[in-house]
Amino acid sequence: MEFVIWGSNLAGGFLRSRIEQNTEGSFEYNKTLIKLAEKLNINAVLFPIRYMGNIGGNGSAEEGQLDALTLAAALFAETKNIHFIAAVLPGFIHPATLAKIGSTIDVISNGRFHINLVSGWFKKEQETFGIEWINHEDRYRRSTEYLEVLKGLWSQDNFSYEGDFYTIKNATLTPKPIQKPYPSIYQGGNSEDAQVMAGVHSDVYFMNGAPIEELQKQIENVNEIAKRMGRTIKFAVNAFVIARKTSEEAFRELQSIIDHADEEAILQFRNRKETLGMWKNATQLSDFVANNEGFRTGLIGSYDEVVTKLQKLSSIGIEKVLVTFKEPLKELPEFHKHISTKLDHSIFNP
Repeated sequence: MEFVIWGSNLAGGFLRSRIEQNTEGSFEYNKTLIKLAEKLNINAVLFPIRYMGNIGGNGSAEEGQLDALTLAAALFAETKNIHFIAAVLPGFIHPATLAKIGSTIDVISNGRFHINLVSGWFKKEQETFGIEWINHEDRYRRSTEYLEVLKGLWSQDNFSYEGDFYTIKNATLTPKPIQKPYPSIYQGGNSEDAQVMAGVHSDVYFMNGAPIEELQKQIENVNEIAKRMGRTIKFAVNAFVIARKTSEEAFRELQSIIDHADEEAILQFRNRKETLGMWKNATQLSDFVANNEGFRTGLIGSYDEVVTKLQKLSSIGIEKVLVTFKEPLKELPEFHKHISTKLDHSIFNP
């Protein structure tokens, strides 16, 4: 099993709670975080993408959001082995532009660049910047075309494409990425459209936090779609980790986080998301406190209990876990010492 961490390029933290947590999103903080993660054999870092707002709802809005692609390019020079996954919103950047930027980053990083395609759920964000908001089905049709164009430009010469959203005429992009046939494509989303797109086009399917039964069902669905296409796909899940010496200590901390839930930030989030899949099974207040339903995965308890839960996740086919912490610089070393070193690690093969 491999571990991925969230980059901290959005100020405000990853908990919609007024509990004390890291809320910094500066370049210097990210540089420190990534160097630590590489030292502790974290496989990759995922930088989310926002043009407005944050995740946790804490901190000043003026602190803003660092761009995922730009930050990844800047931090490669600070590292040697860790991989970088940059989230991308199709409406904001043309696939030809991403193909050129992504190929360049892959070359300068010696093959350590990947994208996480986000079809879009934040209607106000897109309309604020003049991006036409299209319905859920069309967003996934656009994303499908986006990936087809991206893969084509990354892997073919004299590539042409005629779709409803994109047209490419006999284009050759050079240099091409180091990774062949192209850098791995990560994708989330829980809806039927998202699962179909993942099975047909993506390399790693990122799932929101959920109990084993829900995750297993998604894995079965996407695997079946991929199998029909003659493909295989990897699976990853998001999880907020609270691992302590004892189970009692961990659950006391969880309860304190929930007791301090920022209900105003949660209400704003629930009112502005436009999605048919993500968070569809979130019902309790705690489901919205941690980013991407992180508490629902259940990596909360004693060190041994968290190890056991990770082994169960591995047994159903999950190869990567996207972990989040309240205080990453403090908790990552503890996670490495007490948890990740107790699990078998495979060599990264995106």
